[in-house]
Amino acid sequence: MALVAVPGEKGRQINEARKPVSFAKAQLVLFQSRKKFAFLYGLATVTGLFCLPGVFGALSSPNPDLLSILRMTLPLPLATLLVTVGTYILNDLVDADLDRANGKKRPIPSGLVSKRQAWIFVMLTFGTAVILTMITFRPISIIVVSLMLVIGISYSAPKIALMKRFIVKTSSIATFYILCSLLGMTSAYNLDSAINNPIVVASVFLTLALMVFISSTLNDMGDIDGDKAIGRRTIPIVIGKDNTLKLTTILAASILAITWIFYGAAITTGREGSLITAITTSIIAVVVIVTLHGMRHGLKDAEFMRRQHAKLFPFQMAVHPCLVIGTLML
Repeated sequence: MALVAVPGEKGRQINEARKPVSFAKAQLVLFQSRKKFAFLYGLATVTGLFCLPGVFGALSSPNPDLLSILRMTLPLPLATLLVTVGTYILNDLVDADLDRANGKKRPIPSGLVSKRQAWIFVMLTFGTAVILTMITFRPISIIVVSLMLVIGISYSAPKIALMKRFIVKTSSIATFYILCSLLGMTSAYNLDSAINNPIVVASVFLTLALMVFISSTLNDMGDIDGDKAIGRRTIPIVIGKDNTLKLTTILAASILAITWIFYGAAITTGREGSLITAITTSIIAVVVIVTLHGMRHGLKDAEFMRRQHAKLFPFQMAVHPCLVIGTLML
């Protein structure tokens, strides 16, 4: 990487600061930079594993084979984590020049990590994810991970660039999130249970998809100027900030409605619905709606929008145990 020559000690320090770190440290730095989102998507797979009674049943059986249970379940959320972090770093690679121009201090645009080191990171994470999934000997799990990789690569690939397409960008993220939870449901302990409990499966899919659609759309609210400058057609750019808040509020209200519709459907059809899941998910939906209402006062302040979006992240995390707790109560 070319460095700007600056005379004197200060220049030497600047050049040193821009010099890429060692290969091993680079891999750690890249993971650290995107671990929050990697854990979020990994949690979706954990939700898929435990929102159905299969794994709990295997664990509570007499003399459970713990090693077998771990082999069939643990690789799945780890695979999701690796695919997700690899996808984010791939996106950072594609956007490196734009991020550098916008002054973002991420590892790649800052020069802390070289593009070569980042490409190796992406290949390692994607490859390891496939290997981990193969350990489970579940063809359907391998297919789901393959679909996740297709979306992850297509999101940033220059000739496809899902991230630049109106609606498609956010819809692809929601689809990826659904696949993460579906991956957990494909475990040997859950697949039959998933087929026999379509109400639970549909409720989990829709709740998670709507949550991540809201989150992703709000995240775009803080990047309108940069996205508009390079011709991207995000939802806030196309329909405007005020309409975006109205849309996300409707989606949050939809979570509230869906929760109780599916709870009622479960009771009506003679299946066991979880009142605890319905109540806790409703509380999160209400918090999201209230937060969205408060964002109307700072539509012109990008930093304010980013802070409000960050406040919603813990609630996006919290919706996962809400979807699982119902299984524990059955």
